[in-house]
Amino acid sequence: MHTDQQVKKRLQDEFNDIESKNMWNMTFRFVEVESSKIKKTSDEAKKPQNKALNRYQDVSPYDETRIILKRGNVSYINANLVQVCNCERQYILTQGPLENSTSHFWLMVWEQSSKAIVMLNKVIEKKKVKYIFYTMFQIAYLIVIVNIFSLKLKCHQYWPKKKKDNDKFVWNDVGLSVEFVSKINHGFYALSVLKLNDLDSGESREIYHFHYTDWPDFGVPKTPTPFLRFLRDVRRSGSLDPSHGPIVIHCSAGIGRSGTFCLIDTCLIKMNTPEGLNYVHIRTLLAEMRKCRLGLVQAPEQLRFVYQSVIEALDSNWEAEHEDNLPSLDGSLLNNISGSDCESSDSELSSEAPPLPPPRMESLRQQDENDYDDEESLVSESDSDENGLNPPPLPPPRDLDLSKSNDRMDTTNTKDERNKNKIEEEAEKIKIMADKLKIMKRKQIEQEKWEQIKRSWFYPLKNIGIGILALSGGVMIVAYLMNYKK
Repeated sequence: MHTDQQVKKRLQDEFNDIESKNMWNMTFRFVEVESSKIKKTSDEAKKPQNKALNRYQDVSPYDETRIILKRGNVSYINANLVQVCNCERQYILTQGPLENSTSHFWLMVWEQSSKAIVMLNKVIEKKKVKYIFYTMFQIAYLIVIVNIFSLKLKCHQYWPKKKKDNDKFVWNDVGLSVEFVSKINHGFYALSVLKLNDLDSGESREIYHFHYTDWPDFGVPKTPTPFLRFLRDVRRSGSLDPSHGPIVIHCSAGIGRSGTFCLIDTCLIKMNTPEGLNYVHIRTLLAEMRKCRLGLVQAPEQLRFVYQSVIEALDSNWEAEHEDNLPSLDGSLLNNISGSDCESSDSELSSEAPPLPPPRMESLRQQDENDYDDEESLVSESDSDENGLNPPPLPPPRDLDLSKSNDRMDTTNTKDERNKNKIEEEAEKIKIMADKLKIMKRKQIEQEKWEQIKRSWFYPLKNIGIGILALSGGVMIVAYLMNYKK
């Protein structure tokens, strides 16, 4: 059986091998290719009545694992139950609630008996509003701001932030209400305690809302240390215990940051089991989790962050009860990882992200054509042993018979030809995938332009129409008065 140090060394060697060869894009791409073999339906998400309940049309929940609502007129929500074999963990991964799906979101929390919600995105990110405040004055104010600065409203504010009468949210369509109880700010995350009430039975439950604010969209935190403290506090709250329902985790789409959170927690749980210590393969676990929800872990940087977090957790007392026993927040443990570009500084907890990967439509399967120039060599490198070291060369054959030598050469050539054909097939699949995504993005852009054109015509015509109606009404009134005098 392997020890913690042996597991850490193997993972760190694997990390260093990928890092030194600059193969994170290729490693992530192979995960994408493997995931493309998953054949599961998402028919419910594509029904006309449910399309408006999806934040992104290319992120649909699998029918097999989707959460089904029982109360109310709507049974659909863009959410999946994610489980891993031999791991006492259940997660519900979902998109950031829309205005028209907020009541469904809370109904899911109630029906699934969830103890906590983990929110991994900020209210405003990169000048885009992710959630809006749910009062009439604030909505009107933000509408003006949006019109002035052309900001895109992306998410809805679904929980009360302060203890005020007008911040008690009530949803009569599902018979639930939510009210604020308390809040503690921990710097890089905030913990709110909310009270979820069933209006029919009068039953109430206490819900924890963990809001992590140090994770940029598509990017990663500068160091795993704050994230591991956050994960420690989520665990210590008991919200992940099997005695409660599955914890609800979301970002914007519910696949990138949410998938990264789940993968890190799952890896660390696996390593605490006898089977896990023998072998924990991060990419294998990710492939298994992707069978539950589409596209979990959305970018190469996020996969890299998973490795960094797991290695640091194995190298530190990250679950210490007392703050004095915790590793410092300066990210110094990352210096043990060869080739890491996460340098420590006084601003480790700032919200500035490293360079972001491409936009969401390209992020799931974005292709870097230049990487394929060295594809054959990359595949041969991936065939090396787990530590990234090639096996020693074989000794020269004792039999110098040329015919046998030629036979061996023919066998080698045949194997090389098969490998080459396999590479070409994978490359062709990826190219087809990229072409489809480009077409989808072009259609989306065309649709947005058409909507803008319609709006640009609608408002002037509306004003003209109102003016004509007002003028016609005035003429009719004048005509009526003149006839009346006669």
